[in-house]
Amino acid sequence: MRRKRNRSIILLLFCLCLVMGLGGEGAKAALDVKIGYVDYARIFWETDKTKELLAKLELEKETDLRILSERRQVTEEEIDKLEEELETQGLMLSESAREEKLAEIERWIGELDNLSESVARREEERGVQATYELEQYLNLNIRSVVKSIAEKEGYRFVFDLRSLFYVTPEKEFDLTDKVLAQLNEEYKAETESGE
Repeated sequence: MRRKRNRSIILLLFCLCLVMGLGGEGAKAALDVKIGYVDYARIFWETDKTKELLAKLELEKETDLRILSERRQVTEEEIDKLEEELETQGLMLSESAREEKLAEIERWIGELDNLSESVARREEERGVQATYELEQYLNLNIRSVVKSIAEKEGYRFVFDLRSLFYVTPEKEFDLTDKVLAQLNEEYKAETESGE
């Protein structure tokens, strides 16, 4: 009888271990979570919208620099002409006429400096405006794109790479390329529809 009882206890313990083991695996399976991340900085610089804005800024900068260069050339010619007049007529000019020519040279130099500062300020303002515009665009669109990809592929958590202290090197967790592709698709559709 004792032997039968020991067998029953062993069988009961075996079943209990089996149930606990399977139950533990079931619980563990329910806790398996798919996690991913995106590199926001890379998305910021690699979207088609960014590339378009950078090309536009570069074109505007080139136009401003061409205008500045043309203006500089005219200014330098005027300054050279005034300096030559001062040199050739120097002794014949009255003190007030000499001061007038020197003041005119200074005025030309000042105008050129003002134009240079204006171009630099305009370039900086355009850069700030483009950055703001791009951040607004990404803030409106990146969450919905990430959510769409996460729901479609079963990700429970998606983080920005900058908020992580450590990321394993496996590319399976990096959703950046997928997010970029979808953002670019949506932007292309937007621009083609004329929005």
